Amino acid sequence: MTVETRPRDVQPYPISIDTFVLRSRTWDRLKFEIEFALQKGTTANSYLILSDKSALIDPPGESFKEVFLKALQVRFDPKTLDYIIVGHTNPNRCETLKEVLKLAPQAKIVCSNPAAIALKELLKEENPELHIVKKDDTLDLGQGHNLEFIPTPTPRFPGHLCTYDPRDKFLFTDKLFGVHLCGDEIYDKGWERYEEYRRHYFDCIFATSIRQTLSAITKLQEKPATVYATGHGPLVRYGLHELINNYQLWAEQQKMICQLR
Repeated sequence: MTVETRPRDVQPYPISIDTFVLRSRTWDRLKFEIEFALQKGTTANSYLILSDKSALIDPPGESFKEVFLKALQVRFDPKTLDYIIVGHTNPNRCETLKEVLKLAPQAKIVCSNPAAIALKELLKEENPELHIVKKDDTLDLGQGHNLEFIPTPTPRFPGHLCTYDPRDKFLFTDKLFGVHLCGDEIYDKGWERYEEYRRHYFDCIFATSIRQTLSAITKLQEKPATVYATGHGPLVRYGLHELINNYQLWAEQQKMICQLR
């Protein structure tokens, strides 16, 4: 699978009547993702739900800041944004988050408690209103979009948070189930060709936190999702069950390797 070189851009796409993905794309490896030697590019997927209330899920990192903000403002007035849902925190993502808050200072940030602790330091000057959620908490955006939150912490991402929308049966998984590949495909049609790259992604991100990864899989399987709206790469629809099974298999294999050491 070869990846061509193009300028960075944002690929918008409606994934339901009132939910959109904004795929910030780079055709080269990001410096921030230092462990990914495959160099197939990546996408940083953000999501926008426009209901009675609006929510922006997972703004991208700093390298996409300018193209993302431009694409966002073409399609939506940030002054009307109600919530920003943060799946994980780091200084790189916070640089874009700061710019979003300049456009939408009224927006509340929805996050887990570990993420809130980090954001209070990273966004000290902005001092946004934080809405801290825990397991079984919900956020009603109206018209059936009663979002449910699933904390899925790992040592690398202690504030990791997944979000489930029961109206559309979308599960926004942030780092989980992603892949660092750039392309024009919104969904994972022909999912078999992604397996090598998904395994590489798993090994880089989750192989060192097997117990937490298995716990997260168990939690997420309780939600009857038809799409895993991932933070990177194509959204998972066609190979969803196979990918869940692979994560369980890879995690169990890694667990056995650790026990033999």
